[in-house]
Amino acid sequence: MRIAAGIILIVAAIMNIFAGAGYVLGGGLATVGGMAADELNKQAQEAGTATDENTKALTEAAATASGHGTFWLAFGVFLWLLFILQIIGAVFLFISKSKMFIFIIAALSVIAEIVGIVSWGFGWTNTFGIVGGILAFIGAMSIGTEAAPAAPAAPAA
Repeated sequence: MRIAAGIILIVAAIMNIFAGAGYVLGGGLATVGGMAADELNKQAQEAGTATDENTKALTEAAATASGHGTFWLAFGVFLWLLFILQIIGAVFLFISKSKMFIFIIAALSVIAEIVGIVSWGFGWTNTFGIVGGILAFIGAMSIGTEAAPAAPAAPAA
């Protein structure tokens, strides 16, 4: 169980590299777009060509784009960090060590997939993170529960 969980976590980690890159790129573009729209709004106000309705609509759009962009950017960086943590968690699953660390990674993996599903919708790649997190949790629960070695025989009298 732990080996399968580790392998699936590694696959999920590799997918998180690409997903993180997409979130960072999209978030950066949205943030820069919001800043550009805000600057255009200021220039239009200075030139006197902006109406109150246009100014209000553009200000709201710029704030929304910047806010969502910042969230996506931060989430992308989180996915890159999670990539590293999932690889470490997979190694710990392989060697049956650090039970609590694996629990944390399992929870973060599932949370990251839920945030991705809420943000963009469910995709087939989300299943690796969810299944990997659940299997890692189950595999971590079995760490330390192996049977103890047999007690030594009593000395002969």
